[in-house]
Formats: sequence, C-alpha cells, structure tokens
Amino acid sequence: MCADSQEGNRDNPYTFDDYLFVRDNFDYYSDDEFFQALIQHFIPEEEYRKIDTDLRALSEYVSFRFRDLADSANTLEKRIKVTQVKHYDAHNHRIDRIERCKETEILEREIFSLGLFDPHRNTPWSRFAKMFLLYQNSEAGVMCPIACTHGMVELLQKYEQSLSNEAKKILTHVRDGKEGDYGVGAQFVSEIQGGSDVPANLVEAVYEEESKEDGVENCWRLYGQKFFCSAIQAEYAVVTAKPKNTKSSTKVAAFLVPSWIPGNKEKEIRNSYTIDRLKPKMGTSELPTAEVTYNGAVAYPVGPLDKGVANVVGIVLSISRLHVAFGMAAAGLRIAREAMLYAQFRTAFGLPVASFPLMINQIKQLHEYAQRTAAGAFKIYSEYVHFDEELISGIRDLKEIDDLEERKRRFRLRELIMLQKIVVADEAPAMTRLAISFFGGHGVMEDFLSFPRFLRDAFIMELWEGPRNVLLTQMHRDMQRVREWYPPNEFIKDLLQGADPAVLEELSSDFREIMNCESLLRADEETLSICNKWQEVSNAIFNEYQRIALKEMGYSEKPIKFSHRIGTEAPSFRAGRKCR
Repeated sequence: MCADSQEGNRDNPYTFDDYLFVRDNFDYYSDDEFFQALIQHFIPEEEYRKIDTDLRALSEYVSFRFRDLADSANTLEKRIKVTQVKHYDAHNHRIDRIERCKETEILEREIFSLGLFDPHRNTPWSRFAKMFLLYQNSEAGVMCPIACTHGMVELLQKYEQSLSNEAKKILTHVRDGKEGDYGVGAQFVSEIQGGSDVPANLVEAVYEEESKEDGVENCWRLYGQKFFCSAIQAEYAVVTAKPKNTKSSTKVAAFLVPSWIPGNKEKEIRNSYTIDRLKPKMGTSELPTAEVTYNGAVAYPVGPLDKGVANVVGIVLSISRLHVAFGMAAAGLRIAREAMLYAQFRTAFGLPVASFPLMINQIKQLHEYAQRTAAGAFKIYSEYVHFDEELISGIRDLKEIDDLEERKRRFRLRELIMLQKIVVADEAPAMTRLAISFFGGHGVMEDFLSFPRFLRDAFIMELWEGPRNVLLTQMHRDMQRVREWYPPNEFIKDLLQGADPAVLEELSSDFREIMNCESLLRADEETLSICNKWQEVSNAIFNEYQRIALKEMGYSEKPIKFSHRIGTEAPSFRAGRKCR
C-alpha cells in the first residue's frame, strides 16, 4: 500500500516478527546450501559423510544455544566485567582473579570439550570444518583461545621428542585432554615497545639452579613485562624471551609457561607473575586482555633457543593468521545472509528495499565477497592439510627442501597465509559496515542484531598478528630471498592457475614491477610509488585467487528469498522448526 493513500493509525501494527522468525531459526550448516557445497567440494570423499553428519549435529548447538550465549555475553555490563581484575583476596593474598560472565565461561567449556585438537576425536578436516562453523558467531571470547591453543599444539608437536616431561604433560592436556578436560592456551609476544618486531623483545629468561617459594629448582625463569596478553584466563602460554648467559642471549627463544604450578590453581597462587591491568578493547571485548609482569615464572623451552622468532612467527602466528582469515570468512557468510534477508523483508515507498537498483548492486557485492572469501579460505586450508598441517619455520628451512616443486608449493602456502590475512582483514570491516547499512538506524543498535560486535571484532582482526604494512613488507622481502629459484612471474603463474589469460598477464606484469624494487625501506619517490601500487595489487591478486577457488567449486545456487510462508518459498530454510 502506498503511504500517501493510507490514513494514520495510533496502533501501528508493524512488526519485525517475520524477519526474526527466519533469522533466528536459520541453522548455519543444515540450512546453508553454500556451506554444504564447500564441505562437499573440499573434504575428501572418505571423510565427507562423517563430517557432514557431525556438522549437522554440532550446528544445532552453534546456530542457537551458542549464538544466544554469545549475544548475551556481549551486553555492555558483561563486556566491562572482563576489564576488571581482583588483585587480592580478603586476606591480602595476591590472586589476580579474572571474573568473566557465566555465558562466556559456558561457551569456553563447551567448545573446548569438543576436543578439536584431539587426534582421537578429530581429523584435520573435521577440526577445520567445526572451527569454521563456530566462527559464524564471531570471536565470542572463545575463538581467540582456540586459535592460540591450535598454534601451541602445532609448535609443541614439532618438538615433542625434545620437550621436558612437564612440557609433554602440558601438550597432553591441551591436545588429548585429561579426563575430558582440555587445556586452554595463549601466546604472549608483544611488549610495550611493539609487537611485530619480535627480535626487539626484552623479557629475559634465566636458568636458575636454586628453587624459589614454588619449590622448583634447575629450571628456566622469566623476568620482565608483556604488554598485550589476550586470553589471560588461559592455563598455559607460549611466551617469547631472550635467554641470558647463553650463546644466543641476543636471540629470542620460545618458552611454554604454565599460569599455575601444579597444585596451585585451586589456591589461586600464580606462577610468579602478576596481572597488572586488563585492557578495555574496542573489539573481542568478551576476551580478557592483560599487561603482565614476570618475576621468575617457571618456563619450559620449546625448540632451539636461537629459533624462537622463526618458530613463533612461522608456526604459531601463521596459524593465528589462518584463523583470522577463515574466521572472518565464516562470519561473512552469516553477515551477508542476514543482511540480504532483511533487505528482502523491509519495504520502503511501497517496495521491498532489495528491489532498488543501488541496493541490488550492494547485495551482489556482499554476496560475492562472502562466497569468494569462504572458497579462498577453504582452498588455502586444503594446502595446509596437504602438508599434514606442518608449517616450515622460515625461508632458511625452506631452502633445505631438495624437491624444488615441493619447496615452491610450501613457499606459496607461506605467502598465501599472509596475503589472505592482509586482504580479508582489509575487506571484512568494509563489508560488515556495508551490511550494517542495509538496516538503516537499526544497524547500530546492539540489541537489534549482532553486526556491531562483528564490526568491532573485524577491526581487531585487522591488527592481530601483523598489520597490513608489516606483512606486505615481509612478503616483498620473502620474494627477494627466493627469486633465484622462484622468479616472480613463475610465482604468480603458479598461484593463479585457471585465471583469465589477460587478467593473469596484467597482474603478473604489475607484480614483476613491484618485486624488481629491491627494498621497500627507502623513502624516495620511486619506492613510495611502488608501495602504493603494492597496496592495490596485493588485493587484486588475492581477489583473483578467491574467484578461481569459487569457480572451481562449480556451485549453482538457489537464491535465498524471504518468504512469509516459511518452508514453501524459501527452499534453503527448513520447514517445521519451532521458534526458539
């Protein structure tokens, strides 16, 4: 009905109930044909049926119970709670207690109980598929610890044979669990002077023979401050420090640090460190992030003392970068879906908002972003699984691989992990902001939809594990180091197999020009121009990689259409589900 032919009505009958019914009863996996197509295309045939069955069962929890817990934990008063630490108990004992809301604690307990890193319960593919599903609720105070624990497990497994008995017990707890309880991991690298420049770390590791109040002797102990410690509630952390009185005293080593010495967690006696402050953050604000001071914390070395940077950056941070990208890809599917459904539901000037040409273009843009980003994430993870989830620490180790084709393929994976993180982290905030605009003023209402939380989290992901400039510089440096055995034109040709020849030629030409610049650290006009071009071309290269991944799926979709008659005109919605 046209508005100018309608009389006023003091009892305005307008309701959002039809939209809410569809949105709130949508099963992230069972109702999403594209997600199912991703699983069917990328998962090996011998694993597909079991993973599909597992996802359908898990999605019943993730899409509803976990979603509601995540939404509840995001209220302002609960976000404020994780910025407050209780330093002392009533008897003046230093305890540094973190008190999170019950919803986040339930989420953490139930998600970690899935045993994602337990080889007896999950394969690499089932683990990835479940994590992708879980990320549709964004970080929610839990997925950062999942990413950190993932990196910890991979690092400890690489050096499992040389670990101390104490470190092996920790690996068992975080990977295999103890009586159904799985340990939570974290990674503390950043210091007040910076995060990306890991070699500039100043925290000290000292080997001490004499015991302290904790009764531990002949061990490494850490001294100094870490400035950005997310998931401070974790039971264990990978921490970087420089080992004093050793041949590599100027090098950074990796250590495994328990939050409590065995037997002290119940007493709230921390492992000789203090939580000085909890930070109020824009995003991932359900997750406690701290500044800490180590004053002799017991620590167990992981790997050679002079390879801490290579191991932490090449393994731990690379896995976090994978999580950043596929986490935002998963969130993108939900954001695009809920925004498009609202545009089909909402009317203005007598017409569905989705029918206006400008909105049609924006819907297409959002839809294309969500699908190519997800397809690209699955394709890159398939390469990670191809190499048995084993990442090479650095270029030096890469050069030791005799098989040139394997060396090149591993190098492409290394660069793709950085490139994907750069591009997806750049696009996600913009696409989330676009999705919010579909809702008009309702889009910024925290209690109307989850997108404001997704947007805040996207800003954090953009900075987590290396901002754009740092990673673009690292990629450029990597190409200079390998160009003798992997010239830039060959790299692009191999990376973009299946691209349109004209597109490939243009991107290859631009890439060669950028890589012919020996360094990005000179502030002359030529280098500044190259840097501008690298900013643009990096996105173009990876967007093409994503489009190829999407095209390779051969996916033919049925359009999601909003319908007041659920189950008859909306083929991707399951009929008969009760309102929750």
